[in-house]
Amino acid sequence: MSHSYLHPCFYVFMLLVALVSAFRYYGEEINTTLAKSEAKKLHEAIKDKKFGNEDVIRILSTRSISQLQATFNCYREEEGTSISKNLPKDLSEEYIATLRMAVRCLKDPKKYFEKVLRRSIEGIGTDEDALTRVIVTRAEKDLKEIKELYHKRNNVPLDIAVDKETSGDYKDMLLTLLGNEV
Repeated sequence: MSHSYLHPCFYVFMLLVALVSAFRYYGEEINTTLAKSEAKKLHEAIKDKKFGNEDVIRILSTRSISQLQATFNCYREEEGTSISKNLPKDLSEEYIATLRMAVRCLKDPKKYFEKVLRRSIEGIGTDEDALTRVIVTRAEKDLKEIKELYHKRNNVPLDIAVDKETSGDYKDMLLTLLGNEV
């Protein structure tokens, strides 16, 4: 059955629902044979421009983070480049942009969230939605490590950047979540 008649937003919806609702094993065990096999499946899907195929969604939504990282490493070894770099750069296509974001977040969540924070603060104006979302959702998980990575990559502590770019009660709330006394 051909799915060519489906609206592109359907694929975004399908991927996001799979990522948040599928059973994901959280153990550390890695099956190297499976990683190689699934790296090959991901390569074929990217090569054939079949980004929404069931294998891609199943692999990304059900494999443990450890297994996915092994798969992404096998992909890099076999292809000579990372999977995220092999995905098309056309961010105007919503599904590809969502897939790229999901892969980056699954591959290295701390690096992904550091980049979201950096982009939310840099330039004119602050993307308060992105800044708030990352700080609030990561506060009890890995915010300390994200702060350290931010400092290392940007040569400025995150709390100083937030202090400079925000104000009032909003600034106080963010700084408190970042571990500062207000």
